[in-house]
Amino acid sequence: PRTVVAGLAGKIPTEQLVGRKVVAVTNLKPSKMRGIESTAMLLAASDGKNGDDEKVELLLVPDSVPNGELLSFEGKEPSQPDPMLKSKGALKAWDRAKSGLRLKDCEAVYTDDSGCHRMLSSGGSIRAQSFADADIR
Repeated sequence: PRTVVAGLAGKIPTEQLVGRKVVAVTNLKPSKMRGIESTAMLLAASDGKNGDDEKVELLLVPDSVPNGELLSFEGKEPSQPDPMLKSKGALKAWDRAKSGLRLKDCEAVYTDDSGCHRMLSSGGSIRAQSFADADIR
């Protein structure tokens, strides 16, 4: 179990969060938010607007995927993640990787110099409910 503090208030109703499978980055250094230590970051699709006008939706994980499963990217060799990204270099690597995450035709993808790679689980691709092309934050 993890405690996650996410800036989703007013963007996603609480009932859509409780008991739901989510995509989380769990090897970032814990941070204190609102006086609570957050031990993961949720990945969600965003329409790119800022402030109250932003529309956000969590990525959809197939129900058959077991909790805690490590996701992969199509065409990329699976690897074991670093236990925790603490150094500035590791955090910069995460920032570079994060910049390649987005939705394409409702599927979560990572785009780099070698192409576009779908985010996959044992139950299939990770998708968005309604956004076709959007940022993943």
